[in-house]
Amino acid sequence: MNQQQQDVNRRFAEGTSSVNAEDVDKVIGKESKVFALFQKLGSHAQDFKLLWDLLKDYKNGEYSAVPWKLIAAIVFAFLYLVSPIDAIPDFIPVLGLTDDISVFGLVLAGFGAEIEAYKTWRDSRNALLCESVGGEEEK
Repeated sequence: MNQQQQDVNRRFAEGTSSVNAEDVDKVIGKESKVFALFQKLGSHAQDFKLLWDLLKDYKNGEYSAVPWKLIAAIVFAFLYLVSPIDAIPDFIPVLGLTDDISVFGLVLAGFGAEIEAYKTWRDSRNALLCESVGGEEEK
């Protein structure tokens, strides 16, 4: 493991342990900045959007079957994404977002089962909503 990855891992461990409920609100309040950065993430944007949706559904009380440790990891990852202080500054072309992507990779790898459970829940909820809307239109 190279020095950069070790630094990212250390920051991730330290950062997730210090996240609190106020930080959830802080991240949600940065939605426009987060979505602006999504566009720079290319093929990874779908994974980030899934984590954003999970965080929003948790915050709104729609999805609670999630451990706090995952919420803390997601919050830290988004705070790290929008932070001007990174292991590799974001203004460096190509390399600038690699540490941000690495942090999200740690979340995705460490909480795969919980994220898949959320995805299943979300997809079934969306299917029910579509059925309900479709049923209303047929009347």
